[in-house]
Amino acid sequence: MQNASARAVRTLGLLVGIAWSSAGNAPGAGPPTYTRDVAPILRARCGECHRAGQVAPFTLDNFEQARKRAADIASVVEERSMPPWKPAPGFGPKLKHDRSLGRDEIALIRAWADAGAPRGAGPDPSPDVRAGDGWKLGNPDLVLEPSEDFTIPASGPDLYRCFVIPTDLPDDVYVSAVEYRPGNRRVVHHLMAFVEVAGQGRRRDQAEPGPGYTSYSGAGVEIVGDLGGWAPGNEPGHLPEGVGRSLPRRADVILQVHYHPDGKPEVDRTRIGLHFSRKPVRRTLQWKGVMSCDIRLEPGEPDTTVKASWMVPVDVEALAVSPHMHQLGREMRMTATLPGGKIVDLIEVRDWDPGWQGTYTFEKPVPLPKGTMVKVVARFDNSAHPRNPHSPPKVVKWGHGSTDEMCVGYIAVVKSRQDLTRPGEKDDLFGIFNDQYLRNLRREQRERTRRW
Repeated sequence: MQNASARAVRTLGLLVGIAWSSAGNAPGAGPPTYTRDVAPILRARCGECHRAGQVAPFTLDNFEQARKRAADIASVVEERSMPPWKPAPGFGPKLKHDRSLGRDEIALIRAWADAGAPRGAGPDPSPDVRAGDGWKLGNPDLVLEPSEDFTIPASGPDLYRCFVIPTDLPDDVYVSAVEYRPGNRRVVHHLMAFVEVAGQGRRRDQAEPGPGYTSYSGAGVEIVGDLGGWAPGNEPGHLPEGVGRSLPRRADVILQVHYHPDGKPEVDRTRIGLHFSRKPVRRTLQWKGVMSCDIRLEPGEPDTTVKASWMVPVDVEALAVSPHMHQLGREMRMTATLPGGKIVDLIEVRDWDPGWQGTYTFEKPVPLPKGTMVKVVARFDNSAHPRNPHSPPKVVKWGHGSTDEMCVGYIAVVKSRQDLTRPGEKDDLFGIFNDQYLRNLRREQRERTRRW
């Protein structure tokens, strides 16, 4: 049964169709057409995924592809399940790259479908052809990949495999964009990439049979930075001008791949495309995970709340957020409580979908002064439902496996007033975060010791 919003949009679609039909000989008379009205919407909002070589199961590059799916397209846009856009409207700062459709656009597509999906005059609009051998951002400056394929067994526990990839760069560089291309989406659950310079990853790789080594907690070695990550639904994009990620000369990139066996042997070789910054970089981007490992979801319980928080140790500006949960996640909200008590909303996802985990970039940076508390509130459903990996439901705790759970609100920040083009300016934000993490870890160890 359609919800009230979908019914309202469908009614608007009927009115749109009547209005077009009543337009007489006015310009644009008659029902909406593909070439004039629908194709521009599909190209702008759907072309990112519904084109050759991308994640969508079919393309929407021409009239015939859209015509035979017109009724389905109208239905899914009315339900707002497509195009996928999970942030709740009106909550938090305005976001870039919003692919959600307005009511008028949805009504137009419904009116077109109900009119029999007419083509209209003129040729099909040109498909969204992009240079770069399938790379969404065009040809990268550097493509990194493991030296050989990795075989994933048909069954068994989830695997966290780290592949050490030398960059062989002669000079330090800054990275403007990172594009991940999972080699086998059937078994790649998510990806993360870390920057390492001491050769510890190479030694772990050499000590373990087969390509790469196993590590569940990040790279498992001391790192000097990261290159972000990927989960289903995450789309690449360039950082703002003047912002970059540091990649030192001769550094190794350690690519951690979380594999989930799918019932038959599979092979994967995932690639990373790096785009270097073309203009001077004044500030480096760092991602911080605001997380809780204190998760216990009782079987049959449909609504369990998990909270996490992070105290900002230095003045920063937030550029983006990315919520992360697994199969039992239902909702997540991220806010920031400033030192004076003011609450700044960041993002809310009210209908979590583990198959579409986006990175959401703010149109304008959000200042978070030192002492700000970033808070995450997540809700989980461990009742019997199609997405629950356990039948019947069982106790689920925090864990690395896809059938475990996680609660992480990732936030991307830059240091306020940093200008690395000034002589003597330090790129120290990663070190500040790492020192804070180590202090918190030592404090937790002391508290555990006292309890024992």
